[in-house]
This record gives sequence, C-alpha cells and structure tokens, in this order.
Amino acid sequence: MKVYRTLYSSKKCATCEYWGAMRQVRGFSVESEEWGVCSNRRTLNYGREKSYRDSCSRYMRWLALER
Repeated sequence: MKVYRTLYSSKKCATCEYWGAMRQVRGFSVESEEWGVCSNRRTLNYGREKSYRDSCSRYMRWLALER
C-alpha cells in the first residue's frame, strides 16, 4: 500500500485516499460502491456517511492536483 502525505483535517480519509488512488491509477473514476465501503467502515468514528464522503471527495481533488 502506498503512503500519502495527508493534511491534518483530511487524516480521516486515509482509506478513501487509498481506494481512490487505486482507481485513478487504473484509469477509472471512483465509484459510489467504493466510497460506501470506505465510509461505512469508519462512520462510527467520524460521523454521518454523507459528510464523510464529501470531505473525502474534496481531499481526492486536492490529491489529484498534487500528484
């Protein structure tokens, strides 16, 4: 597994970050099922699934620009 630098406010997206990057490398867009797996595993720690997915999406856009 690759390790990515994370912003302090984005550390909760570590799992989303990994799956999203894997999809990007393969040339596909990140699909809703994969975001669901990511958010459902960590929802108890980080609040509602929707807000979790939204914050991960913002971070993935940042990650794509930085790579």
